[in-house]
Amino acid sequence: MARAERIPRGTAEGVWTVTTQTSTYLLDFAAMTLLRAPGVGRPDGDEWIISDLRRDSEDIPLLGVTSCRVGEPAQFWVAAADDPDVRTWRVTTPVVDIERID
Repeated sequence: MARAERIPRGTAEGVWTVTTQTSTYLLDFAAMTLLRAPGVGRPDGDEWIISDLRRDSEDIPLLGVTSCRVGEPAQFWVAAADDPDVRTWRVTTPVVDIERID
């Protein structure tokens, strides 16, 4: 396991966890999936409100990472799980930790 300051744009391998102010994301580049676990890993005493998003705690198709750096909101490009022709952004609260776990 290796901590990182960012996930480089164009990353195409590995499994990563990205912890934000409100959630933890699991990015699997072999499967090209993104999973959001709302509230998991949230820093103690944080005042951020946790939003409910469609497909929380489910794998959704990951198309790429536009930006993901500690201290900034991450931007993930994803396809809708029920319609692969529909694409959208997942923009997070500020990232507090990034770790490559595989």
